[in-house]
Amino acid sequence: MNLTSEEHICPLSNSKNSGNSCIYAEIMETIDLGIIVLGLKKQEIVFKNSFAADIFRDNDDSLGFRALMALLLPGYKRESDFEVFNKNYVLWYKNRLLGYSAYIISDRFIWIIIRDITEKRRLESLAEAVNSMDNMSYVFSGIRHELGNPINSIKMTLSVLKKNVTNYSASSVEKFVDRAMTEISRVEYLLQALKSFSIFESPDLRNIKMPEFLTRFISLISSDLHSSGITITRVLSPQVNTISADPRLLHQVMLNLITNASDALENRENPEIIINVDKKDEFVVINVEDNGCGMSEEMQTNLFKPFYTTKPRGTGLGLMITLKMITQMKGNLQIKSSPDVGTKVTVSIPEGKQDEQT
Repeated sequence: MNLTSEEHICPLSNSKNSGNSCIYAEIMETIDLGIIVLGLKKQEIVFKNSFAADIFRDNDDSLGFRALMALLLPGYKRESDFEVFNKNYVLWYKNRLLGYSAYIISDRFIWIIIRDITEKRRLESLAEAVNSMDNMSYVFSGIRHELGNPINSIKMTLSVLKKNVTNYSASSVEKFVDRAMTEISRVEYLLQALKSFSIFESPDLRNIKMPEFLTRFISLISSDLHSSGITITRVLSPQVNTISADPRLLHQVMLNLITNASDALENRENPEIIINVDKKDEFVVINVEDNGCGMSEEMQTNLFKPFYTTKPRGTGLGLMITLKMITQMKGNLQIKSSPDVGTKVTVSIPEGKQDEQT
């Protein structure tokens, strides 16, 4: 629908210059956003640019005022304006994923701004898959090593027990069984760690005992780091107990950060990674620090831009995915780096609730 007056397209303007109205309409027709202006007084569509008109068609007929309101703002009149307007919405509509926001102007007009974010979400999903594949060889290398140790230990323990079961006392037999059960628990943890790749599910936030998580995680990665000559150090504050996180996402976040740190340490003297975990207010703060090549200020400003990377084989998507996973766990991420000095990544995630079972 074309504009009928300057007041329609710009309800807050006092100007009645129809030339300006045409200019505004032309601009709105050329941008890659959908713009819809709804008139509440007459319950009509005052303006709809071609982008929006192309999206909202029903059997080649444009959706009307009531249909658009029911589709985009079903809570209007049932909820307060505060709950309905100035918010971000997401809607699947005819094989398109739309992101939109609605604004009410002087109680007479509703402006709806729409973006087609289908391709953005597709790239995010692709990025998640690519990033997981990049890390798989790193994970499985550690898993091969860590599975071998407990399985060999279980085999030896049961072999000794089988040969002497009639000669051992009940307490001795119990000790051998306990030893085998401990090693089986290690195997169970490694199998659970594989679920960290299922990052398309909704996060399952739960209390995680941070000391135990950190011990198991370091045991998984230490073999590969040591083979590369990298020293890894753990510093855990006694104030830290539990963290509220999804164990799969937390594992993947830590793995991504360690992978980045180890890449930065290539060809460096005395390479070292320090994992420092402390408590600050109601958050558990995890610092992953390396003495690697570091980054310039310009590089740091581009870190979270899609496909930006300084690695020859990098995708430029790893940190984006890491940030997304941290956000899903209601945390935040900070990065500080200096060229030829190193990089410090700080992850803050809410601590666990003391009255909940871990």
